Amino acid sequence: MHVNKNSSGGDMGKVGIKLLQFLIAVIIAVSGVVAGYVTTIYGIKLDLADKADVVAVTEMDKKLTQIEIILQEKLLTKDDFYQFREELDRRLDSIEKRIDNR
Repeated sequence: MHVNKNSSGGDMGKVGIKLLQFLIAVIIAVSGVVAGYVTTIYGIKLDLADKADVVAVTEMDKKLTQIEIILQEKLLTKDDFYQFREELDRRLDSIEKRIDNR
């Protein structure tokens, strides 16, 4: 009975090569999944940051508009102030004349 050692050793070599190929394929597949996951998370973070910027800008725009409205309602223009001053001067002059006439 003669056993060929080369044939059994050759089978082990083929199995080793197939195992190595399988491990490389698994590593590449896992790397692809991890890369896809990281890319997706990064993209979501960028989208959220963009939305946050848009929300912040919109909120600031609303606040500025409210401030403009308040300023327009509560403050006078130069012309309005001069008209108010002239009217006040006329009324004070009128009061002064009434006091003098007593």
